[in-house]
Amino acid sequence: MAEFRRAGDEQVNVFEVDETYLFKHYFDDEEVFDRLKRYYNNQHYRFEVPATNFESLRSFLAEHGYGLVVIDAVAEFVVVVKKYTDHPENIFKQSVIHRSVDGYNGFLMTDQPAVDRATREGAIRLTETDFENPF
Repeated sequence: MAEFRRAGDEQVNVFEVDETYLFKHYFDDEEVFDRLKRYYNNQHYRFEVPATNFESLRSFLAEHGYGLVVIDAVAEFVVVVKKYTDHPENIFKQSVIHRSVDGYNGFLMTDQPAVDRATREGAIRLTETDFENPF
């Protein structure tokens, strides 16, 4: 996983999925959100940044106190739940993307605390299953 080191800056985990950088975060600075809103997907409540725009956006956000950290070990942030069973309470809110494969719903969670909460509420870590990473 890439590191972000500037003290005082807020780290935002970013996941590259299908050649697009995905992340969820609440930006309360109007100038920041104005720059980001064209990348915001209202239906999925996430930002979707094409690879060609990512580095310039990353630089802009760094200037405003946000460190975008691209997560290389995506599987560490994936939890699965059997289809047609109860899901953890906030799993959709705290996931960046979800996909259904082989009788399971796989969720790519925003950060490690979200993974921990989902597993406490019944989800299974991808690393604890034979389920293949859908992302």
